[in-house]
Amino acid sequence: MSIRVMSRVWDQSQHSGTELLMLLALADFADDDGNSYPAVPTLAAKCRMTPRNANHILVALRASGELQVLLNEGPRGTNRYRIVMGEPLKAASPLKPIAPLKEPSPLKNASSLKPTSRTPEVGFLKPLKPTSDEPSLNHQEPPIAVSTSKSALQAGDGFVKFWDSYPKKVSKSDAQKAFAKLKADAELVDAILLALASQKQSPDWQKDGGKFVPHPATWLNGKRWEDEMPKTPATAAGERKPWEGAR
Repeated sequence: MSIRVMSRVWDQSQHSGTELLMLLALADFADDDGNSYPAVPTLAAKCRMTPRNANHILVALRASGELQVLLNEGPRGTNRYRIVMGEPLKAASPLKPIAPLKEPSPLKNASSLKPTSRTPEVGFLKPLKPTSDEPSLNHQEPPIAVSTSKSALQAGDGFVKFWDSYPKKVSKSDAQKAFAKLKADAELVDAILLALASQKQSPDWQKDGGKFVPHPATWLNGKRWEDEMPKTPATAAGERKPWEGAR
């Protein structure tokens, strides 16, 4: 780090914001002649920005005349950056374009550039995707909400048959969700419909105009198809006691 070069940047640079920050970062690597050889990703990390943003700022600094970029003139073929604050550019070392970068057209005024952010600048040629800690959404996932439209049900779903058979048609959406939780196969659907047909004939379901018929969702959630049906007088009369023997 050269205190002399850093002082020159503070005193003489016409820039502010991210451009001034980049010059100070270069001065932090520079010798007393203003020469430094940092990699672009290193400068980007030091300035808290993306390498793409760092490249554009280097182009702006070079165009302003405060920075020389000498390609492949550093150790092991690296680029050499020379801060030339208050000095004319040397004719012997003409500036070369930094390949493969292209200068933005038109170049933004230095004072109008925004502070470093994780999102790309508005004037960049190809904006970067904004960084985010949140995982990307999987648009292939099925919707969580259960459709209540009859057209959305498959022919073998079984709910249509259940709904058509159930005497109290209330809270269809809740009933459909309760039915979906059962993941009923054909055998279970048959058992549900058979028990429903029997319970519809019970006195509790028929008295007072079906006042005591439970809501369909309540019936499904309680697995009421497994209830034992009360024996009717005719059924009880038809049963034989073990001691009565054959008639």
